[in-house]
Amino acid sequence: MTGIVDFALSKARTTLAIGLVIIIAGAFARSTIQVAADPNIQLPLVSVSVFLDGASPSDASRLIARPLETRLRSVPGIQELSSSSRLSFARIVAEFEVGYDIDTALRDIKQAVEEVKFQLPREAEDPQIREYSFANFPVMNLSLVGSASMRQKVFIARELQDRLEAISEVLAADLEGAPEEVLEGIIDKSKMETYGITLSQLAMAIRNNNLIIPGGAQDTGSGKFNIEVPSIFETAEDVYNIPVKVTQDAVVTLSDIAEIRRTFKDFSSYAKVNGQDAVTLEIRLRVDANAIEAKKHIIEAKEEFEKTLPQNLSIVRTNDETVWAEVMISELEGNIITAIFLVMILVIASMGVRVGMLVGLSIPFCFLLTFIILRIVGVEFNFLVMMGLLLGLGMLIDGAIVVTEYADRKISEGLTRLEAYRLSSKRMFFPIISSTATTIAAFTPLIFWPGFTGQFMRYLPITVFIVLSASLVYALIITPVVGSIFGQRRSTLVSGESEQTGEVLFDRISEFYSKALKKFVKNPGETIIAVLMLLWFFGYAMYGNFSKGTLYFADVDPVAAEISIRGRGNFSSSEAKEIMEIVEEKIQAVDGIENLYLTTGSQWFSAGGDTVSRGFIEVVDSKYRDISGKEVIEKVQKAASNIPGIIVEITPEEGGPSFSSPIELGIFGDNEQSVAKTTEIIEQYMLNDVVGLANIRSTLPYSLIEWKVQVDKQKAAQLGVSIVDVGALVQMLTNGFKVGEYRPDDSKDEIEIRARFGVQHRSLSGIENLKVNSINGLIPVSTFIKLVPRENRQSVVRRNGKFFHEIGLATESSDYLVTDKVNEMSEWLAKQEFDAGIETKFRGMQEETEQVTEFLAIAAITALALMLILLVTQFNSFYQSTLVLSAVFMSVVGVLIGLLITGKPFSTTMTGIAIVALSGIVVNNNIVLIDTFNRLTGEFPNLAKEDVIIKTCKQRLRPILLTTATTIFGLLPLAIGLSIDVLGREIIVGSRVVGWWQNLASSIVFGLAFSTVLTLIFTPAALILPSRIKAWLEHRFKFLKSSS
Repeated sequence: MTGIVDFALSKARTTLAIGLVIIIAGAFARSTIQVAADPNIQLPLVSVSVFLDGASPSDASRLIARPLETRLRSVPGIQELSSSSRLSFARIVAEFEVGYDIDTALRDIKQAVEEVKFQLPREAEDPQIREYSFANFPVMNLSLVGSASMRQKVFIARELQDRLEAISEVLAADLEGAPEEVLEGIIDKSKMETYGITLSQLAMAIRNNNLIIPGGAQDTGSGKFNIEVPSIFETAEDVYNIPVKVTQDAVVTLSDIAEIRRTFKDFSSYAKVNGQDAVTLEIRLRVDANAIEAKKHIIEAKEEFEKTLPQNLSIVRTNDETVWAEVMISELEGNIITAIFLVMILVIASMGVRVGMLVGLSIPFCFLLTFIILRIVGVEFNFLVMMGLLLGLGMLIDGAIVVTEYADRKISEGLTRLEAYRLSSKRMFFPIISSTATTIAAFTPLIFWPGFTGQFMRYLPITVFIVLSASLVYALIITPVVGSIFGQRRSTLVSGESEQTGEVLFDRISEFYSKALKKFVKNPGETIIAVLMLLWFFGYAMYGNFSKGTLYFADVDPVAAEISIRGRGNFSSSEAKEIMEIVEEKIQAVDGIENLYLTTGSQWFSAGGDTVSRGFIEVVDSKYRDISGKEVIEKVQKAASNIPGIIVEITPEEGGPSFSSPIELGIFGDNEQSVAKTTEIIEQYMLNDVVGLANIRSTLPYSLIEWKVQVDKQKAAQLGVSIVDVGALVQMLTNGFKVGEYRPDDSKDEIEIRARFGVQHRSLSGIENLKVNSINGLIPVSTFIKLVPRENRQSVVRRNGKFFHEIGLATESSDYLVTDKVNEMSEWLAKQEFDAGIETKFRGMQEETEQVTEFLAIAAITALALMLILLVTQFNSFYQSTLVLSAVFMSVVGVLIGLLITGKPFSTTMTGIAIVALSGIVVNNNIVLIDTFNRLTGEFPNLAKEDVIIKTCKQRLRPILLTTATTIFGLLPLAIGLSIDVLGREIIVGSRVVGWWQNLASSIVFGLAFSTVLTLIFTPAALILPSRIKAWLEHRFKFLKSSS
């Protein structure tokens, strides 16, 4: 395999040309690669939604959800099937196993729905099937606010919508906060009764006059003419003149009995932005869109459109996810440049300018080669890729350092540049491949990380994998070629036999280490015992008693928070708006709020039986406030906490994958009443008996009062009255009776035509005053109906065929750990005796935390197994291979020491990744050390073992310290809580980027530093130990010596 080095050197110009092509192609790939605000995660979710106007939650569950659930349960790959039935609506969500092919899932779901569709009520609309990914969620909201009328706002918003959807990166701009348009006929009740017109006649008249009638074409021989029979409504005027009843004396048109107007449906939801009524456009991007470029085009379109706006309207931008992408990428780019700057200073100071530049060239080369591969495989450029580059930065130059350092040593012995680099590359070929392979082996299991967190985090190990693979190409092929042409002519070492470099600091460290090393080698047993005691003391005694607990992801200072406003009662839409405005006024009085968005009534915000309104707040930029985002959100919570009858929950945005609540408890059962009762018992326990909990909410639907129209069907049949006519009349007093649709020229969508009575008739008592045609003429419906009040629920929810409710909650502050509270509640739940068939299970973040912990443990074991195989293959010794892996356990203790020093909790995800990553990084020093020991043992067979070990350690001290220092220097600013941009001349303390990555960076820094120091002590002692044990046995028992 080392022949590739000879080939590269013999074809030096070809090698340089290939390197130049890679650099040019990499620069092009970086400029064209897709940039994403978040990793584009394909959520394994498919929903089926069915609308049935007027259906109660119970009817929607029984008539729609159950038939669909029964069929969908047999679809392969479904992990969980949930259904939610509400007024006029049922939705079934199928959650597939992560990694399941979404196209196959969609095909199977569509086929299943088609098979069962005939079982659904005829009046139900066609099922809507939808898949989910992060691209389905809005990346930005643009809201029209001002004193203009609703019609003007909607008209202008639709113009803006057309412009935004014309942008190539934009998938859709959904209109929110605006009611649907309707052509409404306000029927004069008395005239309708006077003319004896029934609603069936009205609907039939409109339908018969709103048909497509093909006229065909006439070929006369001297010409061909199309013949048109206009019958589709094109304008409101067409609707006015519809004949609804014809007699011998007159024709009654719709305009004779109704006032017709184009207006909006009754408000069912309201949206407000920063205290003003708003119409909002939620912008979604295409899957392959560049988020940063898309934002630029959206802002350009917005600014251009603002020039045409009337003075009483303005556009407010909120919920801009691209800002976070820009900040994260910009800060990480700055940190990468700073890391390169620090690493280059270190390398040049240690190895000279020429060698330093030769090593430093590996950074752009490997990064650009990585961009090429990412572009080819279709991976977008996001902040996790950036962190992968930063994490790989210190490691990718290790191979180049080892090659150049050994070449430097050979040049000091008198070899030419060409021969020195040829010999160095060949001699270090297998150690570099082995050390890089072990590091890659540690990251490889992370690429196959299952679950939601795995899909989110996998970009980091993929990037590190590619970067390290690229570093092999540079270290073993490019470095010898460039070094043989442009490398140093003189060594930085004083001579080949001496380890003196002329650098005061390193020479003093080397001198001190040489003196200490003799003691370690002289007393290997005591040294090993001392190291093991040190590991036990810090890893078990100290951390076991003084740890700060665990958390799921990263402790990030929030810049936004979700708001949920809860209250019990039959609130009308206007009452819900009043409650929302009361809370809004309290929140707006808090300093540090950039944007406040609240809405009522939308299905998307329905998460709990008593939710009145939901929305979000955004905190002003950290540059313009003196307190943290967390403190701002705490002030908001305090300001909104004392509103009588209203509960306001403020949930800060967590770092990493988001969940509805930090703790989610699911309650399952076969009986709906038992599940509801159990949910209420547990919720009361959490509210009254558990200290440190906040934002406790359940999906338990509180009972509402509804009025049921009980029809005496026998009496109605005797009178010749149709129940359909009665239902239509009742609709005339509520939302209106839908009689048709039409599509005007100025609208992209069809507009419903609805008939309803005037405002003065819309009351409960008005129902009894309605009159309906019978065999005896017009009679009041009170003859055969009765209004009965009764309780009803808002929704019916099931999971996997069982009735289901969920309680979501959070901890009051960081003083209360999620894991502690879960353990406390689990103990209480285990002692309870609930109704038969009741099951409870912690879900969401807690469930994901358990899965992450389990996977990372398996990943660590897998990585160790892979590394052991590689090491045994290289060294052909289980003892030496195990000795190499001992550095892994030292690094774990180093991580725990770092957590104690920084006072940080153990992050299941971030610290877990750091430990797995360290297992591949820290063994490299031992590999180089033991490989050199084996080589010197062969070269100097007559030299005592102690002298070989001392010579080995002195020779390898500089590359070990250099490779360790470069990795540490690359991550050091983030590890100490600083985000430094050398080019931008900016230092940010405690930014969100720091919050995200500090735990990972500090864990690697402490783990690597601690394990390196102990490796330089433990490994020499462990290498001499077998010969000492053998000598002791020979001296003690005399049999080994004689047998030999």
